[in-house]
Amino acid sequence: MKFQCDKSNLVQGVQIVQRAVSTKNTMPILGGILLETTDNDEIVLKATDLEMGIKCSIKADIIEPGSIVLPSKYFSELVRKLPDLPITFETNQNAANIIYGDSQVVINGFDPEEFPILPSLSDTDAVNVPGDLLKHMIRQVSVAVSKDESRPVFTGILTEINENQLRLVSTDTHRLSCRTGVLEKGLSSRLEIIPGKTLTEVSRLINDEESITISFDKNQVLFKIDNISLISRLIEGQFPDYKQVIPKEYSTKVRLETKTFLQVVERASLLAGDEGGNKANVIKISFSENSLIINMNSPDVGKLHEKVPAYIEGEEIKIAFNSKYLIDVLKVVDDEEVYLELSGTLSPGIIKPVTKDNYLYLILPIRTV
Repeated sequence: MKFQCDKSNLVQGVQIVQRAVSTKNTMPILGGILLETTDNDEIVLKATDLEMGIKCSIKADIIEPGSIVLPSKYFSELVRKLPDLPITFETNQNAANIIYGDSQVVINGFDPEEFPILPSLSDTDAVNVPGDLLKHMIRQVSVAVSKDESRPVFTGILTEINENQLRLVSTDTHRLSCRTGVLEKGLSSRLEIIPGKTLTEVSRLINDEESITISFDKNQVLFKIDNISLISRLIEGQFPDYKQVIPKEYSTKVRLETKTFLQVVERASLLAGDEGGNKANVIKISFSENSLIINMNSPDVGKLHEKVPAYIEGEEIKIAFNSKYLIDVLKVVDDEEVYLELSGTLSPGIIKPVTKDNYLYLILPIRTV
């Protein structure tokens, strides 16, 4: 194997695929990046942890075809630190000689025959999604994805496609995030659970102006973004019926400036973690006389009193929430104002943008007595 390429192209390809490199030491070759030549003057780079795989093609002058697997830990750092010179890359058995200017470095690799084959999916069951739309949707629902690996279903994001509508839903059982987007052309019907980690990596690869092609197979999903392909296993299991837990009515509806609400909660959260040994970041909020009121008292830190204007419809109410859960959603709401709908001190609260009906965030209150 021998080829020549620009450093910038090689660095870009390595940085993209190394997101799928395994961080566990069960199989050493999974800590490597596969490089192989193609017939159209391209090098394809691949990496996988057996749950998710990424491949990326870059332009190169192919002198001799071939392939090799190099350890990502060393290869990625090396190419990033190379001088901005043309690179000549050639292999001798399972070692790579990288030549730049009058210098060279040799890296020992692995037999490419041992590298797992990435599955291929057809585009017959596919849908196109605008990059900016998918990126925003993932950002808004990823906040409620669970990190508890003992319950795999909650570490995923329910992906529901019905004709020209795409809906993403996530929950960690303490909160739920639901975002809907409109597609130019969709699928007749598709309901799958995609790992939250997968969609987070997809969002990092997206440029807003790009269109993303999403293809499904029995237990896998493929995302194609220009010269990048990301394939992932789907999560098996039954996602909870999220529609049943969303309240249909409310007794109190509050309208607040998003930025103001966020800043108030952030200040209160500074004391929430210390109030009376409070480990749940609890803040108690009162809504009365068209005001939001928060009183915090921490023996070790101090006291806080916040009162800001709010438009309140319905009953006055006192309720407690985990401040982190409020901060998470208020940072991803793309609207200047939000509605907070409440139906009792122990019933879930709903946060929605005022001018859009495409996003909903459910948050469970905390019992304080």
